[in-house]
Amino acid sequence: MESETVDRIVEAALETELRSSRRPDPGSVADTLVLELADDPETAACKRGGASVWTGDVIEPLVVDLVGAATDLPVPEVFASGSLVGPSDGGPDRWALYEYLSGRSPGSEYPGLEPAVRGRLVREAGELLGRLHATASLAFDRVGGLAREGSALRLCEAEGWHAMDPGQGLEVLPVPLAGDPDCRPVLTHGDYQPSNLLIDASGSITGVLDWGNAHVTHAEYALARAEARFVDVHARELEPRERARIRQAFRSGYTRAVRLEPGIDRRLRTYKLLWLAQSTANYGRIARSARGRRQLWRQCRRLLEA
Repeated sequence: MESETVDRIVEAALETELRSSRRPDPGSVADTLVLELADDPETAACKRGGASVWTGDVIEPLVVDLVGAATDLPVPEVFASGSLVGPSDGGPDRWALYEYLSGRSPGSEYPGLEPAVRGRLVREAGELLGRLHATASLAFDRVGGLAREGSALRLCEAEGWHAMDPGQGLEVLPVPLAGDPDCRPVLTHGDYQPSNLLIDASGSITGVLDWGNAHVTHAEYALARAEARFVDVHARELEPRERARIRQAFRSGYTRAVRLEPGIDRRLRTYKLLWLAQSTANYGRIARSARGRRQLWRQCRRLLEA
């Protein structure tokens, strides 16, 4: 993001002066800067782009406002959001200014954290996800993606793997899928993993970030995907006993808000396999468009720079 563009955004939205800017930890698809300002607030985060993989819309400011109003999850306040007129580089034209939350991202450090710190992080992560799924005002009657409609969010028809629709030849699977009366549609984060959290030195979560891929899916499927990101993808880095401990911590945190039905172990294993298939299909779909290839290349480049 050009410095002149950021200067104009800060001056127009916050009526203050930009003193300096820097990039946060790499890995985000969106163009993100941490801003040092001349007035209150002294620090803010500016994000440009970050289109949802489900709908192509930049929905994060609207989702963060919704979650912040409906729950006590530690999400940043949205100071302002808007669009750029005629961006010169052809990139996404939507931007937002967010509250800068304290804490550090566990990111790649997650497997090497002290067990007590990691245990607290995982237990709180499970509890926050459970509270999100248990919030009655964030319940829906069907699954789907989220798109912008003016200044509001609109639930779109689900597409492809996101729907988990039994009509796609998946009816033989031994788990409830979208549309089944046993599936409870909930708003979920969409990319809930350690690198999208902020923590303090003790492992307590101070922020949940990067809501750009939020969508509505059923609760157990969302739980399975989140558990995979906190536990299963780190199978090579954590001893089996430690994996079992943090798996139990994640579920015990989640069950403080949501009751798990009998047979959950078997169903979560199946949903995790479906998640792997879904992820492969999503990356293939993203890579088919020029915009998607730019997003993937930007993400790979920042990971290499790390």
